[in-house]
Amino acid sequence: MLKVIALLILATQLWAADDHATISLQRHKGKLVVSVNHEQGWHTYWKNPGDSGLASTFKFTAAGKPTELKAYEWPVPTKHIEVGDILTIGYEGVKHFFFDDKQGELAAHIVVLICKDICIPGEAKLTLPENANFVANRSQGKMYSDDELNSAFAALPKDTAPPAGIEYYLTRNKGTNFLTLHYSLKGVKTSRLPHELNFLTGFPQPPFGFKRETLYQKGDMLYGKMDIEWDGEYQEPPVPLKDNGEFTKSYELRFLINSPTLSKVDVVTLKLENFSNSSPTLNDFYQKLPPMGKSQAAGTLAANETADTRSLFEYLLFAFLGGLILNLMPCVLPVISLKLFGLIKHKNTPRSKLLKHNLSYTAGVISTFMALAGVIVAIKATGEEIGWGFQLQSPTFIFVMVLGLFILSLNLFGLFEFSTPGGAKFGGVELQEGVTGDFLSGILTTVLSTPCSAPFLGTALTFAFSASTITIFVMFFSIGLGLAFPFILTGLFPHSLFLFPKPGAWMEKLKFFLGLSLLATVIWLYDVFMNLVDYEIMGIRLNGLLALWFFAFFFARKISQKRGWQFFFFTIPLCFTLLFVQHIVPRSEESLSLSSTQNEWGQWSQKAMDESLGKTLFIDFTAAWCLTCKVNKRLVLDTDDFRALKTKYGFETLRADWTKRDDHITQFLKSYGVVGVPAYFVQKPDGKIISLGETISISKIEENLK
Repeated sequence: MLKVIALLILATQLWAADDHATISLQRHKGKLVVSVNHEQGWHTYWKNPGDSGLASTFKFTAAGKPTELKAYEWPVPTKHIEVGDILTIGYEGVKHFFFDDKQGELAAHIVVLICKDICIPGEAKLTLPENANFVANRSQGKMYSDDELNSAFAALPKDTAPPAGIEYYLTRNKGTNFLTLHYSLKGVKTSRLPHELNFLTGFPQPPFGFKRETLYQKGDMLYGKMDIEWDGEYQEPPVPLKDNGEFTKSYELRFLINSPTLSKVDVVTLKLENFSNSSPTLNDFYQKLPPMGKSQAAGTLAANETADTRSLFEYLLFAFLGGLILNLMPCVLPVISLKLFGLIKHKNTPRSKLLKHNLSYTAGVISTFMALAGVIVAIKATGEEIGWGFQLQSPTFIFVMVLGLFILSLNLFGLFEFSTPGGAKFGGVELQEGVTGDFLSGILTTVLSTPCSAPFLGTALTFAFSASTITIFVMFFSIGLGLAFPFILTGLFPHSLFLFPKPGAWMEKLKFFLGLSLLATVIWLYDVFMNLVDYEIMGIRLNGLLALWFFAFFFARKISQKRGWQFFFFTIPLCFTLLFVQHIVPRSEESLSLSSTQNEWGQWSQKAMDESLGKTLFIDFTAAWCLTCKVNKRLVLDTDDFRALKTKYGFETLRADWTKRDDHITQFLKSYGVVGVPAYFVQKPDGKIISLGETISISKIEENLK
């Protein structure tokens, strides 16, 4: 509003600025210098004036005709907080603006808005004759020395590459035309910026309207966020924000960067191509950070850094505990049991060898978690949304797991034994030579653990997925360490294995039981696979393929030992497997949607939520590959108590099926700080949304319905 009022004033009358600023023209080494000497306490404005004000303008005329002079970057401005908490960006004292000079007589028309307690629009019309080097609008105007102008020119901001260690991304405030630019810079050793200015100050560039910046510091990390108003709907033609988070074109936005690592102010260009929905988790994260540049004493700053570091340790502890609890989840229990089976069988093995095998297993777990972290970072870098258990949304990956675990179960039933590259027989026996097998067991354990969500794990993953690249790797390392920790302990303290019974005939029976447990895992993955593909097309093919593999192993073990016949019967399923992989038919979107809506549950969409305003909603985010989802469904959602609760409070229910990749679901979950399923929400009649987390009970649901 203040800008509009000032524009109206300028449009009707220009007052002289003689009383509050001296404006002069001066030729200097092939450049034309416009110098503005502000009266003490008065200021003018930069290109982006902030919350209020108008940028100065410079127009030139040569030989009576308007002319364009190449302009250099304006001097570095300073930010001010004026009465009423109004942020302005501008100039005080003496400032020099540089343009390329032009031979002959030059006339300049400079328009400024100069302010103190009030703002006065003013102008200066100056003519610099061909053979003259100086002219001013006031008699006390003076020529500035070469040294001063040389220093002023050298201090102008220059285009530079963004500093090493800077990361940035854009989010949208849900349902609005407001965006937020988030950024961070590592290696910051001070609590102050080199100049009294924002870390990033945006040049005017419609349809982006840059607002306030807020800065935080965590150890040597600087975090910032800047609100941006999107004015695309007022352009011709209108450019609204898209729900998919993609801009119609990429934008290259220029900023003044007040970098503490460079100790100066320069100009950087940031490329923006997309945005995601904002996350409450980000707000919680910022609230835990101390503001930067608040005149903190050294002791206070050190205390804050310690608190922030401790906060990261808390997340790492959650990640470790979540990984530890994964050992008890049904996803990984069969493979964990196999590993434990091998340890019991060889508990008299020397400690050094036992530790070697357990560390190999640990290496398999952690290296796979690091690989997952790398994939997540790579996908995030492309702007795609991703969540926990993402690989189980691929029917090809699920098929490979089904076939691999099915063949492994045949090994436990005694239909075959195979040797690892080290010479050991998997399931057979020689633990001393089975280091590679241990490593592969670690990989398999990790792969099977990803559809599970354990207590503490959701909090750690949410933090990791919204954090920097290095934090993602550190968090995933901590999860892997927790998952492998029981076996690290048994390697360090092998006597703990003597708590188990002595090896004997019971172990052969246990091996058959473990084979059955693997078959149970195969059945679960088979069900997941059929939720991702068209069963009528793929189901019979997969059943036939598994039968062919079973017969090949059965033939080799029970019917004939001749290599030629064995080669023939193994070649058949191998060829069919390669054909099967090439012709996997994903399930149609329509049939997938129909399968996700059962009985009284409606199909989730953002539109369905919007249309239900005025009513209470309970929303279930689930997936066929999520065992925790199935447990919660059986124990809570498919019970008479839940149905009674629905009757009592009259709420409606929606279900979102994330079995197959769905970016709308991914973006919604991310906007509420969730990276995987299960996830449960209550939407109140006024539109307020409450996240219930990953574990629910009837009492917890009822408490949030009241």
